[in-house]
Amino acid sequence: MTDQPLILAIETSTLSCSVALFRGDQLLGDTQAKEDQHVHGKQLLPMIDALLRSNSLVSKDLQGVAVSSGPGSYTGLRIGVSTAKGIAHAHGLALMAFDSLHVQAFAAAATGDWDAVIAVMDARRDEVYTASFVPQKSQFEIADETRALILDSNMHAAALFPVLARTKKLNRVCIIGDAAEKTHRLLADQLNDCRFVSDFPQAKHMHQLSLSAFRSKKFEDVAYFEPRYLKEFQAGTPRDPLGLRKQPAR
Repeated sequence: MTDQPLILAIETSTLSCSVALFRGDQLLGDTQAKEDQHVHGKQLLPMIDALLRSNSLVSKDLQGVAVSSGPGSYTGLRIGVSTAKGIAHAHGLALMAFDSLHVQAFAAAATGDWDAVIAVMDARRDEVYTASFVPQKSQFEIADETRALILDSNMHAAALFPVLARTKKLNRVCIIGDAAEKTHRLLADQLNDCRFVSDFPQAKHMHQLSLSAFRSKKFEDVAYFEPRYLKEFQAGTPRDPLGLRKQPAR
């Protein structure tokens, strides 16, 4: 097993759909699509194909596939994980999966030098998915496990994010994710020393996680791996543009 593996990364846990390609320590390329609605179903496979073609590669050249495991959008995660499993199964590749919030934490490294990173992902209303991390060399160590959290402005921030109470040396804290703005709106008076960064997890931020997992052979079972949703899927009102679902008048 090569020490400079060719790995495809897929991130679809939010409205952002992104892919990246790594060869060992080198990022060969990445691409992202983001719209107001999910574009994953129609754009993910063409994005993968274009990225491979731009590097004169095909999917059978890969040694591994990495994917976000959740939490996040039910639809997005199903599409991303199904695609990753399909590619891995077709070519007998290693499958690696990473918590979406752990992936998000690596984006913070590009914005500054932090004592702690709190990743927040929108989960509708005043709720977020969140996890906290502290930097350890080139990695991020988990401080607070991934969970669903209601941003109750009546609660102390340290009760919501325990990492804040763990040490008095946290002078530089980054709160990052697509729920950063919502977190700031609800808790700004308690978190005025933190920096808020609105962002989405991206496939390129899986680089260190993927390389470490591949070299230590921390692989998922392609047949049985499933995303981690945290919350049950809630279907919206069915769309009926032609009025076919309306009951006839009696």
